[in-house]
Amino acid sequence: MTGSVVSPVLVGRNDEIAVLRAAYDGARAGTPGTVLVSGEAGIGKSRLVATTVGELPGDPLVLSGGCLELGSEGTPYVPFVAVLRDLVRRLGRDRAAALLPPGGAALGDLLPDLGPAPARYGPARLLEEMLSLLGRAAEERPVVVLVEDLHWADASSRELFAYLARNLTGAAVLLVGTVRTGELTARHPNWRTLAELGRSGAMSRIVLGPLEHRHVAALLAAVDGRPPDPARSVRIHRRSGGNPLFVEALSTAGETPPGDLRTLLLARVTDLPDPAREALEVMAVAGAELDDDLVRAVAGGLGRGLADALGDLTGRELVVARENGYAIRHDLLREAVYDALPPPRRRRMHARYATALADRAAPAAGGTALAEHWTAAGEFERALPAAWHAADRARRQNAYDEQLHLLELVLDQWPKVAEPIGLIGAGRTVVLERAATAAFNAGRSAAGVAHGTAALDELDPAAEPERAARLLGLRGRLQSRIDGGGRDDLRRAVALAPPGASRELRGRLLSALAFVEFMAFELDDCRRHATQALDLADRLGDDALRAPALLVLGALHGTRGELDQAGGAFAEARRAADAAGDAHTFLTSFQWESTFLCDAGRYEEAVELARTGQSAAERLGQARSRGSMLANARGVPLLYLGRWDEALRVVDDALALAPPPLYAAYLRLIAADIAHRRGETGPGGTLLRQITEFAVRTVGAAEAKAWLVLLRLTRAIDQDDPDTADLIVGEHLATAPDAWPPQDTARLAVLGARVQRARRAAAPRNRRVAGEAADRLASLARMLGSVRTTTPVIEAFRLTFRALTDGGELAAWDAAAAAWRDLGNRHETAVVLTEAAAAALASNNRPGARSRLREARAIAADLGAAPLRARIDDLAARGRLTDDLASPGRSGTSGRTFGLTPRELGVLRLLAGGRTNQQIAAELFISANTVATHVTRILTKLGAASRTQAAARARESGLLDAPP
Repeated sequence: MTGSVVSPVLVGRNDEIAVLRAAYDGARAGTPGTVLVSGEAGIGKSRLVATTVGELPGDPLVLSGGCLELGSEGTPYVPFVAVLRDLVRRLGRDRAAALLPPGGAALGDLLPDLGPAPARYGPARLLEEMLSLLGRAAEERPVVVLVEDLHWADASSRELFAYLARNLTGAAVLLVGTVRTGELTARHPNWRTLAELGRSGAMSRIVLGPLEHRHVAALLAAVDGRPPDPARSVRIHRRSGGNPLFVEALSTAGETPPGDLRTLLLARVTDLPDPAREALEVMAVAGAELDDDLVRAVAGGLGRGLADALGDLTGRELVVARENGYAIRHDLLREAVYDALPPPRRRRMHARYATALADRAAPAAGGTALAEHWTAAGEFERALPAAWHAADRARRQNAYDEQLHLLELVLDQWPKVAEPIGLIGAGRTVVLERAATAAFNAGRSAAGVAHGTAALDELDPAAEPERAARLLGLRGRLQSRIDGGGRDDLRRAVALAPPGASRELRGRLLSALAFVEFMAFELDDCRRHATQALDLADRLGDDALRAPALLVLGALHGTRGELDQAGGAFAEARRAADAAGDAHTFLTSFQWESTFLCDAGRYEEAVELARTGQSAAERLGQARSRGSMLANARGVPLLYLGRWDEALRVVDDALALAPPPLYAAYLRLIAADIAHRRGETGPGGTLLRQITEFAVRTVGAAEAKAWLVLLRLTRAIDQDDPDTADLIVGEHLATAPDAWPPQDTARLAVLGARVQRARRAAAPRNRRVAGEAADRLASLARMLGSVRTTTPVIEAFRLTFRALTDGGELAAWDAAAAAWRDLGNRHETAVVLTEAAAAALASNNRPGARSRLREARAIAADLGAAPLRARIDDLAARGRLTDDLASPGRSGTSGRTFGLTPRELGVLRLLAGGRTNQQIAAELFISANTVATHVTRILTKLGAASRTQAAARARESGLLDAPP
């Protein structure tokens, strides 16, 4: 089979070309952009980008790199190494190096041409240098960075792509990525990152669909060089499904082509001469672009016939000749050729490729590629040392996900090798220790616990106490991330590192123990251990030890309501952590200070500080770990401010990154609380079940469990079930002051007082109930009195408790309402105003009741707090005040939008267009579960019983006519 089957022109993609051109024009005007081109294999992603970029005006500097399928988990920054190599080739080594900071650049670790890298550098430096390099290059001419096959991106490349997408500002840079749909599940970290970028507005998306029949006809005309036969074009369009690669393959396949696309592609290979077929197999096994020297080294047996073989392959357009070498034209073809190789031949070719890599000066990624190819060849004695050395290189580059993958490759190959210790110069315990540390740095807590446990099983603490202490400390910190536990491990670790041991080790362990003790509200032990750690740090003059100790001491000040002292300690902890390169402590200081500001009722300040911390987490590559807890710290004050839709967006974005279980539980608590306040019983119940399942199997997480209890209690009160509510109060009355945050203890007192009022109201003449309620109120008063912390929020709770228990004078209620109003807590303000109105009605003060209900109702309507609004309307009806309030209207609605959020309106438009939940999820970069939640809210707000009814009501109301 000879001749071209590749269309010389791009057809049917005018709209998509326009999107790319518009993004480029925006970048040239100083508004950088990121575009993701997605679609199934063979749909024409690379062709679209290459054609469009090749025709851009302004002579842009085009820098390209692609992700690899083989070794994608262990080779950091693969596409960006190619981008840097492109940059150096086009600008020259000296000009490229001049764009980087003097004194050594971290990017030199990726490409030695850029000079030696510093001996040590933090995880953010490499990202910042790449950002600066592209920005400075764009000062001379526009820059287009193309990253192909993001579905195979390694973790470090994924983070760098996202970092550039979020932080390219004011530079004439267009960032373009391509991704194959169907390769990634919704839970894959690459998909989650791309989805989060799409939701945040940092990236626009082009979804390539199949070609229409008229475009298939035009494509066939371009391939054949003559107008197509109409019947043939219809047949090929139907058979190909509009996939351009399939169309091209079918164009020369005869009247009875084989079944699938892969078989069709292989049919183009069957009649190749043997040298050409072998050269193609060599490139398929390599899995990457090969330069001339490497092709000759691997396919050396072809001798002089190699040039003819390569010429034959390029002539048939199976292989593309590029500036750096040769590559198979399409990944589907490469995959088909590779899969068709008999296993023994495949192993031999992997061995030849690995030998060629080992015999040359390997590029930055060579060590990982060497390990992967030796592994695929079954040569484990050669693969193991290659993986070991590549893991060390990944550690130096702060590429901890890749380091962990390579160390796990070493552990997997360990029993397959006769003398592994002799090959790498280290024992299995050392490998396990390094794997546990890499897992900690990568945020892979469960894997870290497993590796740490395996290492401890091989150690004798009596013989190596300090080594065992380090491992126990590491495992304890990992466990604390999972469920707030880890105290037993850390206490054992401190015992193994007594005052006479390494002061650095003991100080680090004491700080870690104080951290988890604070999270468990063991505050006396926490204060003692944090003070000891700070004393050691000061004696050593070590910022790395000082930062975590100051963090915990700042939190202890915050717990006592000493915000000025807390702020000073947090600021000093941030300074020390920044100097020491301790990203965890640096980011946690934002989280904890924001939390204490929120506890003090300084909600706006808390939101902004948490937002600053989230931006820092993204910059430092910790959006999934500390960034998700900062999302929680931001979402809670938004909840209290009544900015519920904004809070839910923060929660959804953080959950999309699949944070650790403890962090996910906190985020779901925010969503469950909002669902309850809105009366969304279905989604709220589902979230509560998820959180309860987590709590049941979790040892620590005291703060999350306290919030869960308060949610269950509130739900029982709202369901008019005072007996169940009282049981919940009784379960936690004695333990809350010691185990819960002060604010939650104060809230328990107020909710408990409401329960007793409800019990008395349900049985007004029952002396037993009256006596029990009085005893319970006395206990609640003692519990509230035990809270020594004084903040405006706790004072508002005290005033509310006083109004509930001291006769219900209207002045007491007004004082409580004023306290909540001053804090900006709108929902609590409306709740207390409603209770105040009831007190006014009880004293026949109808004007007083009317004014308070009017304010409460306006707040509830604005918030979309349907249960509270129903309670207000019920009280107004019983007090015969309905006509004096604003017309109730449609419950839960707000103007012509029915109270629908912008996101819900977007879902409604797609729902009305007949999309399924899965289709809506793909289009909006959200999960199908999130879509289901939105649909439930839409049905509730529209008062619709089905999707069809919701769509009809939306059309009747003109909702679909409004601009998106």
